[in-house]
Amino acid sequence: MPAPAPAHGALSLIDNQVDTTTGTILLKATFPNADNMLWPGQFVATSVRLFTEENALVVPAQAVMMGQQGTYVYLVDGSGTAQQRQVTVERTSANTAVITSGLAEGDQVVTDGQSRLTPGAKVNIRGLVPPGAGGVTPGASSSSG
Repeated sequence: MPAPAPAHGALSLIDNQVDTTTGTILLKATFPNADNMLWPGQFVATSVRLFTEENALVVPAQAVMMGQQGTYVYLVDGSGTAQQRQVTVERTSANTAVITSGLAEGDQVVTDGQSRLTPGAKVNIRGLVPPGAGGVTPGASSSSG
């Protein structure tokens, strides 16, 4: 049986206490519930969209590395070699990092094998994002040599 479509409602309360036994918090929301799929007191899996940031520059979170000088990514230049680039990460959500400085739209970043990579090394590129799809192009990986 297919899962029901997500229900959309308005959040009315977020309890500021975490239940340490379950790792959950109490949320209260109001839903239209025209199809009677929801019952009072029912436990459900939820996601809450706090806001939408327009035109955010994002990269896969695994592309961001931490070093002595702060956070950085390996950028793939026009000749197919890796260059280390310092970046500022505003926040990370799930598997995505929002970058506020250090990259531009269309830059290609390495998302696999960075721990074995050195600046100037050749990289193999897999699965490019089509031009115009937005964001930073994921899918570059370091070559093992």
